[in-house]
Amino acid sequence: MQLKRGQIIEFDIDSIAFGGQGVGRYEGRAVFVNGVMGGDRVRASLRRIKEKFMEAELVEVVRGSSDRVAPRCEYFDRCGGCSFQFMPYEKQLEIKKQQVVDAFERIGGVVSPPVEDVVACEEPYYYRNKMEFSFGYDGEMNFALGMHLPGRRYDILNLENCYLMSEKSAEILNFVRGVCVRNGWLPFKFSVGEGFLRLLTVREGKRTGELMVVMATSDDLPEGFDSGLEEIADGLREFGVTSFYWSQIISKRGVPRRVKEQLVFGKKFLSEVLRLEATATAGQGGDELKFEILPQAFFQVNTYQAEKLYAEVIKMVEAGHHKTVFDLYCGTGTIGMFVAKHAEQVWGIELVEDAVRAARENASKNAVFNIDFFVGDVDKVLHNLRERPDLIIVDPPRAGIAKKVVAKLSEFGANEIIYVSCNPATLARDCALLREYGYRVEKIVPVDMFPHTYHIENVCLLKR
Repeated sequence: MQLKRGQIIEFDIDSIAFGGQGVGRYEGRAVFVNGVMGGDRVRASLRRIKEKFMEAELVEVVRGSSDRVAPRCEYFDRCGGCSFQFMPYEKQLEIKKQQVVDAFERIGGVVSPPVEDVVACEEPYYYRNKMEFSFGYDGEMNFALGMHLPGRRYDILNLENCYLMSEKSAEILNFVRGVCVRNGWLPFKFSVGEGFLRLLTVREGKRTGELMVVMATSDDLPEGFDSGLEEIADGLREFGVTSFYWSQIISKRGVPRRVKEQLVFGKKFLSEVLRLEATATAGQGGDELKFEILPQAFFQVNTYQAEKLYAEVIKMVEAGHHKTVFDLYCGTGTIGMFVAKHAEQVWGIELVEDAVRAARENASKNAVFNIDFFVGDVDKVLHNLRERPDLIIVDPPRAGIAKKVVAKLSEFGANEIIYVSCNPATLARDCALLREYGYRVEKIVPVDMFPHTYHIENVCLLKR
């Protein structure tokens, strides 16, 4: 029988693919569907039919896996943010490890890859130090402040609670919503380019307890805005907020987009600390770095897991003393600053100029003087460097490393490469390319930075 779009089929889910989709088989073809787990039997509606695979929309779970648990969040079936929340956390870790193994076997061509158990998140709820919420309208055109609904470009899910952020952040979210509604302020409509309210960002120093709130609007100010802004500021002070910014996004046809930030009250930046525990290496104590985070600055959103991630890097670095280290795609220089304690000189390369400026400031404030940074594309900057590193650290975007950069890395002849990646597929692909230049994978350590999602970070050691 010829299969058609919209046809309902029933089948068993065997596994979870990277990206979070369940995988089953129907009439000899793989079927991908969201919102399921291994052991489920489901009915699903076909929406894409190819020769070797099909994609389908979940209609119902006919028989749930014995591992299923009730999602903690009341918005689970609508939000889509925590797609693994119906799985026990231990099961999530098993799936993530298997996805890394699968990527290295299928894409990297590594037989029995040396993947260690996932470094778990001790508190898989309330772990994010930053949440960005959108103002808008729900599907019935009611005022909303929350997250974008999956697959809906403009509709917003009106959140009153979220288990990814602290309870204090949720209180701030609800307070700001109440003030905006009482004052009759309208959300910005992207479909027509009109309105006022755009975004609300809450940042929290998990180690310091500081709070930063940024309210972004258009420059089309409503009547009585000053008194409303003062009301918000007074309330945020009572919540213990240490920095409150009002950001105007000025975007009109024919005019370059620009952002105008105003510090309404408090500190210019949010302070945060990253701590690494003492290691087993003789004579090495723990380490601590302090950061001053501006509203638009990048910072790992899971503070405690970031510490564990960097600790895994340091464990690999400590295997030997390093004279020169390259820290590529270094961002604000966090990894390089921790590594600097174990090297004579560290050179960081980053494309984003603001990130390099922040990296230099952070290094200075933390008295790390054997590190410096270059602004520019990694490939171009590498061609101008005369230093010969004995260790190269790379932490590229999800797309991984370009082939020409891999080739250039091999020319330096570094003894070791530590590859930090948020994408197992591109990590495995790039490790396969590096194998052609004489590098073998020694160890892969997955770190769960984002519980209840399919995402998994990895620290991979390669030796020449």
